[in-house]
Amino acid sequence: MNRFAGFRPRRLGEDVVSDRIAAHQRKLVIGAALGGALLTFLICLVWYLDTDLAHGVKVQALEQDNQRLAEELSVGRLALEMERATRAELERQLAELNEALKKRQAELAFLKSRTASPKPR
Repeated sequence: MNRFAGFRPRRLGEDVVSDRIAAHQRKLVIGAALGGALLTFLICLVWYLDTDLAHGVKVQALEQDNQRLAEELSVGRLALEMERATRAELERQLAELNEALKKRQAELAFLKSRTASPKPR
């Protein structure tokens, strides 16, 4: 039972075996921790890439929709401009025709007044 600074001759063989078992267990625990960390990293990487790709696909689809809608908008604007120009031209023509009609009505009224009045003899 005499201890010389922690040296126990009776248990020397047992200490070496228990130290080897403890070292082996530490290696297993460290390996398991590293394996778990690596597995967690890989799962997170796959999840990130999956969501990133999904967002990329969504963004690409939205960009295509945006481009299609922009084209439809430009076609609609062109049609609106054409409709406005046509309307303005029709209004101009209508004003010209109304003016010509007023002149013809005035001429007709004049001719009717000339034919309706009795001719003096």
